[in-house]
Amino acid sequence: MADALLEPVPIAYARDREILKIISDVRDIFENHFDRTWFSMLIDGMPVDLRTVRGIRQMVSLRSIFPGEEWEIWQGVQELEVFISHVKRFLLPVLKERLGISWLFPQRRVRDPSQYIIRKFVAFTFPYNLERLRMLTEKLKSSLQFHYPFLE
Repeated sequence: MADALLEPVPIAYARDREILKIISDVRDIFENHFDRTWFSMLIDGMPVDLRTVRGIRQMVSLRSIFPGEEWEIWQGVQELEVFISHVKRFLLPVLKERLGISWLFPQRRVRDPSQYIIRKFVAFTFPYNLERLRMLTEKLKSSLQFHYPFLE
């Protein structure tokens, strides 16, 4: 009985636990900062495909990994990379204008002081959260490439 308690953890269990931890971190950032109604209004009209967001949502919804689902995770990582590059390219340069806090378009500025402060805070933290999402995506990709080299 005591020997059974001292057996090493199976490699597959440790691998899955590592990947699921990274997916959980990605889920927290994506759901709290990028999968919100206000964000969908910001990216309205930008070349972000609904399939991309759907693929990311499917990947971050995983709570366990069954054989064959590594392909779904890999697809989610690729969709995250596309999402991040599109947001960097098309949204970051015009973020303040889209939020209504830019001095370039005074007629579009938010008039409510509390909304102005909230949107200013979003504009300040948005690049940081996008970079956190990018770093976690890279970490997840590296982990997948290490544990599943056939995915490349």
